[in-house]
Amino acid sequence: MKTQEHRLTEQQRNRSEVDLEVCLETLFSRCPSLCGFSVREAAYVEWDGSELRRVQRLLVTEVSVYPFSCLEPPPELCNEIVTQLAELIDECPQAKDLLRERTFARAFH
Repeated sequence: MKTQEHRLTEQQRNRSEVDLEVCLETLFSRCPSLCGFSVREAAYVEWDGSELRRVQRLLVTEVSVYPFSCLEPPPELCNEIVTQLAELIDECPQAKDLLRERTFARAFH
């Protein structure tokens, strides 16, 4: 049974990796000025009125664009990245683990 579960888990991970790759290809093709970005995990404590809860969220950071026109990337570009990744996580929740603490960059060949 464990072998079958392991195979299923491996298949899910492979599918998540393919979905992530397609998502990134789409994102980089739709945003030609995007060079790369990082996804970091932020954890904090939140009071919900009756108790403290630990909350974990993914944050898009270190967005780089070309040509470099200012210190901050355009907000529209950041929104596009967040929207694309949120859609991926909605469709494939396992992709959240693949995004955490990684940097993604445009590949030039």
